[in-house]
Amino acid sequence: MAENDEKPIIKINGFTTISNLKENLTIIDISHKNISDIDENIKFPEQLCEINLSNNKLEYVPQPVMQLKFLKRLDISSNCIQYFDDTPYFCHEIEELDISNNKLLSPPYWIWSESPTKLQKINLSNNITITSALQDTYFKELLQYKCLVKDVIIYNCRLSKYIEILSTFCNAESIELGAKDLSYMAANVIEDVPSLGLDKCCDIERLNLCFTFVCNISPKINIYKNLREIDLSQNKISGLPKEFCQLENLVICLLSFNSILYLPTEIVNLKKLEVLCINNNELCMLPEEIGNLENLKKLDLYDNFLNDLPDLGTLEEIDLAQNYFEEPDDELYLEKRNKIRLHIENRYSGRKPEVTHEESDHTTDKTDDEFCSSGDDENNEPQERPSSNLSEDWDSEDWWQPHYTPKSTIPPQSQWLTFVKRKMEEGHFCPSDLHTVSISERVKYEKICNPRITREVNGQFDDLSDDES
Repeated sequence: MAENDEKPIIKINGFTTISNLKENLTIIDISHKNISDIDENIKFPEQLCEINLSNNKLEYVPQPVMQLKFLKRLDISSNCIQYFDDTPYFCHEIEELDISNNKLLSPPYWIWSESPTKLQKINLSNNITITSALQDTYFKELLQYKCLVKDVIIYNCRLSKYIEILSTFCNAESIELGAKDLSYMAANVIEDVPSLGLDKCCDIERLNLCFTFVCNISPKINIYKNLREIDLSQNKISGLPKEFCQLENLVICLLSFNSILYLPTEIVNLKKLEVLCINNNELCMLPEEIGNLENLKKLDLYDNFLNDLPDLGTLEEIDLAQNYFEEPDDELYLEKRNKIRLHIENRYSGRKPEVTHEESDHTTDKTDDEFCSSGDDENNEPQERPSSNLSEDWDSEDWWQPHYTPKSTIPPQSQWLTFVKRKMEEGHFCPSDLHTVSISERVKYEKICNPRITREVNGQFDDLSDDES
């Protein structure tokens, strides 16, 4: 608000003073006043350009606010607003709109239908019900519009089914979909990047996808030629495609708390990269070329599975703790490490302890089938049921006591493997996980390949009765 230092500003201490507002006021703060409504007869100053109504109990945008013609900034966050569809008088004058932390049941219609010409920033975050009343016909109508907004903040809105709505922000330069506070119930779900909708936002320079359940980075990631900052932390990513390294304008790359095993060697193409945070992953090795990143200033490798390091060049900030090598202890390194940890808590120093597993009985000397068939037969020698056809034996009490039945020395063939082998013999070989076989078809083949075997027990059902009995 430095640009408004010379403008009259008032922070209202009580709702009753609103009727005595001076005409030359341009900024008003009525936040945290427990306001649930504003009388329609109240008249705000005509030249008012900024108003803060946040943290109240408003269920709709008051009519006196809707009638303001020169409003540039409106903050109605943290209220109970459900709908904001009517077009306000300030539609083509508003520059920043914050409607976060409300109870919106659908996106504000006028933002799409009217395409406000000066609206640069919109915050819709923490409206977890924003798509609850969204019908398919209404959603398809919204997709026909293209917003001119440059900065979109829409995290914690439980976007999943209607994620395509992001395509309407094709002019955006910054999109924040990632949650600042981790909430499984409210987080957006974006499994692939670029996702449906995001693939239309090719001009973005800043993309935040923190904690959005991302598990796959598509080679199409290279459509973001202007991308300067990307946050993919707190996801389920296991690797990066080489096309990721075609983001030549990338300056900040946050990949913390994933399951990344390695970095592509093409990472050397990120000539402008200054910050690389890949802590809390599963890195086993680093590409030798990483030391050729001349502009790299910050590298966070805390808590990985690294055994050694290539030449990393000169860095201003670095953290190498909790890996499988001895952490440096010289003063220069500790100074650089402390810079990274300045705003981070609960980090350990030193080498990661190696986890040792006890030697298993399942050694490489046996195949899986041999191991399953052998079992514990060598150590356990239970008594077998004696075979006899005499009625005196099977009529005795000992005969009906539970006895051990020895396992077959040849393990039964897996029904599913039998089906796969048959298909291979017929020339239909391809990875089995790419085909979905119905349960009924699988059961059918299992019955054909492995029919149920009926065993007859000697003497158990012999007819030993005589005619006289």
